This record gives sequence, C-alpha cells and structure tokens, in this order.
Amino acid sequence: MAYTTDMSSIPVFYNKKFLERFVPTVAMKELATSKPLPANSGTTMYFPQMSASSTTVSAYKSAAGTIVTPEAANDFRVSAVIEKYRNAKGIWDLAKITGLSTYIDEVVNEQADHAAAIIDKRILEECYGTSAMPFGGGFSCFAYDTTAGANLLTDGVNTRSQMSAIGTFFGMAGRSFKATTATIRAAAGLLRSRNVKPYEDGFFRMAVHTDTEMALLADTTWAASPNYLTSDEMARGIFGAYGGVKFVRDNNIYTSACGTSAAGYAQATAYCNVLLGKGALAVSELDGGVKTYLKESGASDTYNPVNEFVTFGWKIMFVPKRLNVQCGLIVLTQDN
Repeated sequence: MAYTTDMSSIPVFYNKKFLERFVPTVAMKELATSKPLPANSGTTMYFPQMSASSTTVSAYKSAAGTIVTPEAANDFRVSAVIEKYRNAKGIWDLAKITGLSTYIDEVVNEQADHAAAIIDKRILEECYGTSAMPFGGGFSCFAYDTTAGANLLTDGVNTRSQMSAIGTFFGMAGRSFKATTATIRAAAGLLRSRNVKPYEDGFFRMAVHTDTEMALLADTTWAASPNYLTSDEMARGIFGAYGGVKFVRDNNIYTSACGTSAAGYAQATAYCNVLLGKGALAVSELDGGVKTYLKESGASDTYNPVNEFVTFGWKIMFVPKRLNVQCGLIVLTQDN
C-alpha cells in the first residue's frame, strides 16, 4: 500500500513523522496481496481467481495422433467495495504558534497510532469473518492439543459453534493449548496438506499476540532452532521463524475470555492468531492509500472564526478481502 500526503496542506516534516510511526505498526498489511484500484474505476474492486485444473492423471493420458481439446479457462471474480476510514484532532493556537512543539508531535504520533490500529483491526476482521467476534465465516479454525497431539476442531469450519467447542476444552484437565513448536508444525502442516503456497521467501506468515510470542519463546525447541532474520524484518515486528513460518507480533489479535465451563473448569483466554499462505488475503486502496492533512480555517469558516485551532488528521479509502479460505487458519491458543 502506498502512503502519501496532500503536500499542499501539510509540511513535509509532519508527513514524515506520521509515516515513520505508522508504517511499521500495520502488521497485517504486509501479509496481504496489494491490489490498488485505479482512478476513475468506481468503488468496487475485483480480484481474479482462476479455477484449478483437475489432477486426475488418467484424464490427461492421450494416444499418439490425438489432438488435445483445450479446457475452458473459467475464472471467477471476488469483489469488494472500497470503504473510507478517517479521524482528525484539533491543535489549538498556542501550540501552533510555538512551532514544532512536543504537543504537535504527540498529536501526530497519536493519529499515526490510531490509523494503524484501525487499518490493522479491519484486516483482522476480514480474516475472522465478522466485526463482532471470530468464527463467523472467515478462515477455518485450528486448536492443537499438545497433550493429545491433535487438532480438536473440525478442519475447514469457521462458525460460532467452534468457539463453544474450544471453550469446553480450554482449562480442562489433561489438555494443553499453549502455543508451542508442536502447534506450529501441526498448523503449517495442515496448510501444506492443502497445497497452499508460501510467500515469495518460502515462508508462511503468522500474526500472533504478545502473550503467544512469549509462550513460543519459552519453548526449548524454539530456543534451540536457528533464527535467520534481517534487521529490517525485526524492525517490522517479525520476531522469529520456525517450521517454515515467520512470526509477526500484533496485539490487535482478537482475544476472548472463555469463562467457566458447564463442567466447572476454569477456562483461560483464547488467542485467535492468524496463519496465512500466499493468496489468502488481499487489500485494495483508492487514491494512493493513507493521506494526512494539516488544515487552517478558510475565510468563510464560522466554526473557527479567529483561527484558534488547526486540524491534523488522516484518511484512507481501502478494503481487505479474503481470496481463498483454504490458504488461512485461525490458530487458537491458550497462552495467559
């Protein structure tokens, strides 16, 4: 996603400060394929998806002299309508007169953090399938019991009943859902069994909560594994790699307090971490991505007649879209 500004309405200093704060904190954006919507193309983005050819070997065996009959190149399109998100804060005249003050800096920082959180959470909502909570039609869910060595939820299903199921298991004696390297191997193995392609560098990506990160770092197998990350990756919140998966820290990951089960088990928090392969998710933006604005009142502005404040804000017109539900998993863990 491009990050630009309206250069006629904001000093370059503030734009750079906003982007320096904003760009590294939108973790989910890097996990999606970016498809910008060209100007004058309406507000609906179409993502092409080609239908897969059959892999039945006998269907493609031919005798000598037989001319191949071309298959129809049937494709379908996934559509999404661009959405607009924005916010602004007022900066009073005393702060403005003092120039590049700490107050103005903090306004810019706060707006950058707010924009990053809104965009990141909106992309996560698309992964989960609903803005209210996960398990409403998004990527399928996966809960690996390291004691039993098995996923206890139905593969390929993402419904609210799955949350009820995991709520029954969490806290139960003899079961453990804490994130471990065994969890990662099993989840990544499920994606590979679906023939999901990794990203260009050969790795899947997994966005995890800090509590899940700490659980993984405490695993002795993780600690003993080589971890080859560049300084640029670490600056973007990627904290490790294991089992063909690179991990990015994202505290916008949805969590759900499970409460107490009918059987009286004390249930811990469910962390809804997101594991993705290539082609799982796309993001489209209009008009160059996020823009920032610092504005004074105009001559006819009766709301601010003596220019007592200016406004600093941001705006983005974008939309995330699940492209292939087989290419993603919601990995439920119990890490607190």
